[in-house]
Amino acid sequence: MTDKQTMENLLVGYADGELDAATTAEVEAYLAANPEAEKTLALHRETTALLRAAFAESLFAKGPATIASPASPRARRPAFRGWMAAAAGILIAVLGYGAGATWPDLMLSDRSKMLTEVAEYHAIYSRETVHLVEVPAAQSDHLKAWLGRRVKGTLPIPDFSAAGLTFAGGRMVVVDGAPVAELMYTRANGLPIGFCVFWHDAAPTPIIVERREKQHLATWDDGKHGYIVVGEGERDLIHTLAASAKQQI
Repeated sequence: MTDKQTMENLLVGYADGELDAATTAEVEAYLAANPEAEKTLALHRETTALLRAAFAESLFAKGPATIASPASPRARRPAFRGWMAAAAGILIAVLGYGAGATWPDLMLSDRSKMLTEVAEYHAIYSRETVHLVEVPAAQSDHLKAWLGRRVKGTLPIPDFSAAGLTFAGGRMVVVDGAPVAELMYTRANGLPIGFCVFWHDAAPTPIIVERREKQHLATWDDGKHGYIVVGEGERDLIHTLAASAKQQI
């Protein structure tokens, strides 16, 4: 069995998607048995995102203008400033990770806190029977109008029937003072799966799957809204549903 220190190091490769299938399965088993490790994984992912954003901005934001006239100090200055910005981003990431590794609760991002709250909400609401939703699927037009206004856009209702899920309706939850639309999908075996939408002015991101206690959450952004698929399902199922929803939106 892999020792704890080695496993902590493997979390970095797992966050970057660089592990082979066998090692990935070993890391996921470790995460399932050690919920606290999810905090460390979240910090690795945030650090990686900071690094990528810093380098992407410094290398590509200025385009060809940053490499024109190499003999001219003034022409080189924008590129120098870009690399300085990247170095600053790296420094912030490293310092942030160091502090977070010691005091993880103090370094959790707003996004990480939000995911934890969504998982907690869903763990409660998904066990409701009579009051699973506020507005049933039969009133989907009203649901779109109501929750669409709350999330500042058109509310998508993905079709998950190919995966054996049935749209039941939706409800609104409030996370950190902001409205979040949660649509519920029932299934023959297992608790309902939730699909959440919230207004989120941020850069587009790929699908990332994380875990909070028994809940898996697949998250991504499209630049205007954030999306979450959440439920007590296999990691692959949650990712597949997220990919399907992303394609349909």
